[in-house]
Amino acid sequence: MAQVHVMTYNLLRGGRRGEALNRVVREARPDVLVVNEAPKAPFASQRRCRALADLWGLTFAGGGRDAGSNAVMIGARVGIERVASRKFNTPAFRPRRGIVAAQLRIENSMLGVVGCHLSLERAYRAREVEAVIEAARTMRGVVVVAGDLNEPPTGPTWRRLRQVGFADHGSNDWPTFPAKDPVKRIDALLVRGEAVVLHHGDAGAPLGLQAQASDHRAVLAVIQI
Repeated sequence: MAQVHVMTYNLLRGGRRGEALNRVVREARPDVLVVNEAPKAPFASQRRCRALADLWGLTFAGGGRDAGSNAVMIGARVGIERVASRKFNTPAFRPRRGIVAAQLRIENSMLGVVGCHLSLERAYRAREVEAVIEAARTMRGVVVVAGDLNEPPTGPTWRRLRQVGFADHGSNDWPTFPAKDPVKRIDALLVRGEAVVLHHGDAGAPLGLQAQASDHRAVLAVIQI
């Protein structure tokens, strides 16, 4: 069996907080990192995503502007089978939304990851989560849905994901937003399939550093697949 460290992190507007952000990711040392609010500048999104990945000792697997500013980055132990991006149609002047879906392999095990950053509006989230579920259906092996769901675990989006087999191994002892003084858990790592979750929550960086790095705390899961 393989053990994989999967992290989800909302970077805040493309990762503008510089060295504090870089330290959080480097100290966590994820094998798989799902990023929300990845760089989205036209014609430069993927180049800037690659630059961030390089700073963190990771490889940019896919996503960026065409995935609604979601991206997947991987460590040296992880191989890429395929990556697909989808941007949702959103009204003018609303934040970009979409998903990135990566079929990965680690050692002899398959791992599917669907990264998402859902809408602030409940009606839009209800449609967007169905696209997440559709993407997850195409994945092999253990599948992780990772990202900012913009609602707490009692909300309908989390319930819908649980209905189709995704388990929440998190705890409200690790709220994620706002990072400086968090009061709610809206960032998710939900797992489906034959896996043992050995750890879920704290990514290991000092709390003060995380407050400097982004408006969200990172969430790390150690998963045996």
